[in-house]
Amino acid sequence: MVKSIISKYKNVPVEVKASIYYTICSIVQKCIVLITLPIFTRLMTTQQYGQYSIYQSWMNIVAIFATLNLQYGSFDTAMIKFENDRDRYISSIQGIVSVLTLITLIIYIIAPVFWNDLLELPTILVLAMIVEILMSTVLAFWTNKQRFMYKYKPMIIVTLIISVTSPLIGLVGVLLFEEKGIARILGNTAVYLCIGLIIYIYQLYKGKALYDKKYWTYALKFNIPLIPYYLSQMIFNQSDRIMISRMSGQTNAALYSVAYQFAVVLVFVINSINSSFVPWTYRSIKDKKYNMIKKVTNIIIIFIATMLIVLILFGPEAIAILGGSKYKDAIWVVPPVAGSLLFLFLSQLCINVMFYFEENSYLVKGSILSAVLNIVLNFLLIPIFGYVVAGYTTLFSYIVFWLSNLYYMNKSCKDKIEDYRYDTLFDWKKIFIIATAFTILIILLTFTYYTIWLRIIFVGIIGIIVLLNRKKIIEYFKLIKG
Repeated sequence: MVKSIISKYKNVPVEVKASIYYTICSIVQKCIVLITLPIFTRLMTTQQYGQYSIYQSWMNIVAIFATLNLQYGSFDTAMIKFENDRDRYISSIQGIVSVLTLITLIIYIIAPVFWNDLLELPTILVLAMIVEILMSTVLAFWTNKQRFMYKYKPMIIVTLIISVTSPLIGLVGVLLFEEKGIARILGNTAVYLCIGLIIYIYQLYKGKALYDKKYWTYALKFNIPLIPYYLSQMIFNQSDRIMISRMSGQTNAALYSVAYQFAVVLVFVINSINSSFVPWTYRSIKDKKYNMIKKVTNIIIIFIATMLIVLILFGPEAIAILGGSKYKDAIWVVPPVAGSLLFLFLSQLCINVMFYFEENSYLVKGSILSAVLNIVLNFLLIPIFGYVVAGYTTLFSYIVFWLSNLYYMNKSCKDKIEDYRYDTLFDWKKIFIIATAFTILIILLTFTYYTIWLRIIFVGIIGIIVLLNRKKIIEYFKLIKG
């Protein structure tokens, strides 16, 4: 039996093996984050954890300008376009990032007091941020190349080393030093610096160039127009915590951050579903199997909504484990933030279609509109209702994001599909009903947070429904994977 399993494993295509190991690696990474989170929230004060949370938020935003997100966008197409000169391309764009991070450092040095006040971070953490941005981007170039070439073993080894050593060194720092927020951040930066510097030198040695006009021109022309999209998406994910910190204090930012991390834990699952769904959708559009798209989409939406409802029902217990009693008020953030993930998936349905018809410009418009709305609502409502309202502004902004993408998707499809109607690809009438019922339900579920037995009954009912329909669910998932 063992020999048979080994034989079957050897015959599995390398692409499939790589996909399986990447998935396992991602799951392990997220498990490590969730396992270590309760340790850090108990060893650090809410203000110290809030400082760590704000650092992460600002780093993700600053990185867009300091790297142009060159590890995304142009990278995969460049790996195909410059297949015979990949190493030189990577070392060249490594040069772009080096110049951009140097410019970022100079801008900071010119007015450190201004930037420290804006970012709510001391000088040592701003400098650590610039170093970590450079090294993490260099590392991303390397891992993306390994992923592209299906060399999953070295990538997984390096990724797991970072995933394990970063929290371990951070834990040692938190235990040894009084400034625990700074110690946690510097521990993470130290890991990226040690590994990133080795990879930086290795890639420079392989490519032998920090500047190549052809590659610089290609990368900059491709990624600079995408900056508004990247920035708007990052504002969606990070601006809440930054604005809460500025308007309500780092303690409340910490509470929101812990609840947010739990609420979006299913993003990985939803992205995996979408990754499988995209190629199937494209084949179905090409073959004009529109009715099948409608049928499968409705089932997937109900499945995702069900998972999110279960997640919301376990909100109070999860926050108690992840944060302890000092984070108990954060439970009210979980329902709206988790609920926003359904509208993120609905937005992805529209975005997938726009990508299929190469209508990328529409995506930027919808992203900017929703991101600006999110900032304005937070600015107006956080001072009045407190940090919890940021969860509801996120939910509302994602609904607007979905509706704007739906509008632009319909606009792009009118010229691409013969006799196109708004419900040609997706059954939007049913989807609107599901989305409305889901939104009302997640608000009503907040009232069950006072009574655990009521939530247990809800989970039991959902479990029975899923069990009775398991064959149908499995059948649809097999369909999109096959």
